Amino acid sequence: MRFHALPVFFLSWVVFAMPSKAQECCARPRLIAVTGTAEVNVAPDEVVLSVGIETRDKDLALAKSQHDSRVKKIIAETRNAGVDSKDIQTSALQMSGDYSEEKVPRFLAYEVTQTIVITLRDLTKYENLMTQLLQNGVNRINSVNFLIANDRKYRDEARLKAIRTAKEKAIAMAAELGQTIGKPWEINENTANANYRLAYANTAVNGLDKRADESTVAPGEVTIRASVSVSFQLE
Repeated sequence: MRFHALPVFFLSWVVFAMPSKAQECCARPRLIAVTGTAEVNVAPDEVVLSVGIETRDKDLALAKSQHDSRVKKIIAETRNAGVDSKDIQTSALQMSGDYSEEKVPRFLAYEVTQTIVITLRDLTKYENLMTQLLQNGVNRINSVNFLIANDRKYRDEARLKAIRTAKEKAIAMAAELGQTIGKPWEINENTANANYRLAYANTAVNGLDKRADESTVAPGEVTIRASVSVSFQLE
């Protein structure tokens, strides 16, 4: 038995010695790590409207009938504005009773509510469409978000700018220390720090009485941000 123990001990020593040699061969180089951020501002080319319709009546059947009529008019006006059917989405219909907050609650009316989400791809029709929606039964505006339909190229542009910023920062920092940078060692995109800031409409529900030559909308710009972390070898 002792005759076989020596080779086993020798092989074990060789196996455990190999990682140490590998670590020596792949020693971490001297690095400088930086983060670069960049923004691209773009005018929006579509708007997503989330509007609500609420109908009240003490007769549930009547409330439902009036509500259906309003929704049909709103969908018709939206289609007249050139919005495709695929860009009109209605939520599930909700019906509930409304009661007073008295000690003994008193029935007030039935409420029928529904939300419609509309994607308008022609911003020149926004104000007229909003007016028609309000005139035909919309009594709640949940949100108005101005977006970019195809933002891929702008995201790529922001990312490239962020990489250039990171490189310029690394060069400046290394130069201050009497060093120069070499090849990049590691590159990571910081998705947690990169975001998409929406543009919101500056409009009011009481805009129905505005003059035709006055605009109540200021969509501004959509800001697309990118952030990358890069480490360079020092030479």
